Amino acid sequence: MIDSIKPNEWKRFIWAAVACFIIYGAVQIVPMITAISSGEMNTKVITKSAAEDKASVFVEKETDLKVKSAKAVHQTDKIMNGYLSKYELVKAYTDKYDPRFPTDTFQVDLKFVGGGSGYVYLHMHSGKVVAWNLKLEGEQLSDADKAKEAIAFLTAGNFSGTEFIGGQILPNGDWQPKPPAGYSIKNAHLNVLVNALVVNDRTIITKYKPIFEAPSDYINYVEKQDKIAGYLTSIGYLFMSFVLFVLAIIYSVLYRKHTSFKYGIVLTIIYLITYTIMNLNVLDGIRATLGETDMAGATVSITAIVSVLLAIPMAGSIYVSIVAGDGLWKAQGRVLWPRFGQRGYGDYVWRSVGLSYLFAIILFAIQSVIFIALKLSIGTWETSDASQSPYNMGILWLMPVLAWAAAIGEEAVFRFFGIGLFRRWFKNTFAAALLPTFFWALGHVMYPFYPSTTRLFELMIIGLLFSFIFVRYGFITAMFTHAIFNSVAVGLSLLTIGTAPNIISAIFFSVLPVLIAFVLKYLSRKKEKKPSMTTTPPLEQL
Repeated sequence: MIDSIKPNEWKRFIWAAVACFIIYGAVQIVPMITAISSGEMNTKVITKSAAEDKASVFVEKETDLKVKSAKAVHQTDKIMNGYLSKYELVKAYTDKYDPRFPTDTFQVDLKFVGGGSGYVYLHMHSGKVVAWNLKLEGEQLSDADKAKEAIAFLTAGNFSGTEFIGGQILPNGDWQPKPPAGYSIKNAHLNVLVNALVVNDRTIITKYKPIFEAPSDYINYVEKQDKIAGYLTSIGYLFMSFVLFVLAIIYSVLYRKHTSFKYGIVLTIIYLITYTIMNLNVLDGIRATLGETDMAGATVSITAIVSVLLAIPMAGSIYVSIVAGDGLWKAQGRVLWPRFGQRGYGDYVWRSVGLSYLFAIILFAIQSVIFIALKLSIGTWETSDASQSPYNMGILWLMPVLAWAAAIGEEAVFRFFGIGLFRRWFKNTFAAALLPTFFWALGHVMYPFYPSTTRLFELMIIGLLFSFIFVRYGFITAMFTHAIFNSVAVGLSLLTIGTAPNIISAIFFSVLPVLIAFVLKYLSRKKEKKPSMTTTPPLEQL
C-alpha cells in the first residue's frame, strides 16, 4: 500500500530526466537555435495587417478599384512542402526559389466596392506580392492577345530572359505555357497560370499564379495516405469516442454508489471553456483550407456556431467519463483521483506536479528518438498544414490553451474511464491500456506526417507511457504531464515566433501547473479532513 506519492519519489526519475534533457537538447533544441541564428529558419514574418494593407495597395494600383474589405490568412502548399521535406530539398529550394515562388504565403481575401473579389498572395518575410487571382467583370481578350499579354508580363518580371515556347488556353480561360526550362527541383516543375481582361479600357493581368508541382506519383501517394488517415480517424477515433461516451453514461449510472455526480464539475467547466476558446481560435486555419472561395466567410461563421454547440456534448462526455471512471476504479479498489480536502491532498498534488515535469522531459526525448527511428526505418517525413498553423490562430498567445483542452479531455476519456472500463472487462492492466491507447492514437493520424501511420506508431508508445503514469501515480499526475508536454511543445513555437505576448504566454503556460499545484496545496491545508486518504495501491507493472 502507498498512502501518497513518496516525498523522494522524484529521485527515481531525476537522472533519467537529466539524460533525456541532454538528448532532447541535442536532437531538437540545439539544431533549432542554430537554424535561427544562421538565418536558415527565418522567424521574421510580416503581420497580417501589413499583408492586408500591401495587398490592398497593390490591387488598387493595378486596377483602380477600391478595396472594401481585406482578410489575411496563412496559406501553405502542403504537397510541395512535403515533397521537399521527403527528399531533403528544403534548403536548396529556399535558397534558389523561395524569394519568387514561396510555398508559404499570406493569402489576402479581398472584396471590392461595387462588386468583385480577389486573392493576393504575399511573401511572409519580404511582404512582396508573389501571386494573385482577381475575379472581375471585364471584356475577354482573344486567345492570341491573351497569350501575347501574358508573355509580355512574364518576361518583364520574374522571367526576364526566359523564352516561352508553346502554351494553351485552359477551359477556365487561363493561359498556361509549357514549363519554362531551368525551373525545376528533382522531379517537381514550375507551372505558371496567367489571365488577362480589359477592365475600364485597361488591360489588366487578373491572374498570375506560379506554382511548383510535385510529380503525380507523389501526389497520388499522399492522397491515398490522406484517405487512409481519414478512415482511421472516422472509424477508430470518432466512432469509438462516441461508443465510449455512451458506455460512460451507462457505467456512471451502474457505478453511482461508488462515486458522486458532483465529481468533476469544475474540471468539466474548465474543459468547456478551453475547448471553446481552442475551436474559435483556429477559424482562420479553417478559412485557409477552403482556398479561393467566396463562401469562406459564411462557412467560417457556420463552423464557429457549430463548434460552440458541439462544445456542450463534448464537455458532457468528459463529465460522464470522469464520474464513470471514478466509480469503476473505486469498485476495483483504486482511488486514482483523490478529492480536494482529504488529508494529504495538497502534498499529493505538489509531488504530482514535480514528477510531471520529469516525465514530460523523458517523453520529449523518447518522442524525438521514435521519430528518428521511424525516419530511418519507414522514411517518415512531415509537411505543413494551414489548419494547424500558428499564424492562423486568432489570438496567437492563446494557442497553449489547446494543451489544456487536450490534456483534460484525453486523460479523462481514454485513461481515467477507458482503462478503468477495459480493466474491469479484461482483469489485466496492460491489456486494458492497449485499446484506449489505440483509439487515442488514431485521433492523431491526420496530422501532417507521412506515412499516415507514423503517429500511430509513435503515440502507441507515448500513450502506453501516459497509461503507466496514470495507473502508477494517478489522474492528476497524468493530466499535468500531458498538459506540460503539450504546453512546452506549443511554447517553443511561440518562442521562435517572438514578440512579448507570445514569449510571456509560452512561459506562463509552461509553469502554470506549478502555480495550480501551489494554490491547491495551500488551500487543501486549510480544509483537510480525516481519515488519511489512500491514493493508489500498486498494480501489476505495465
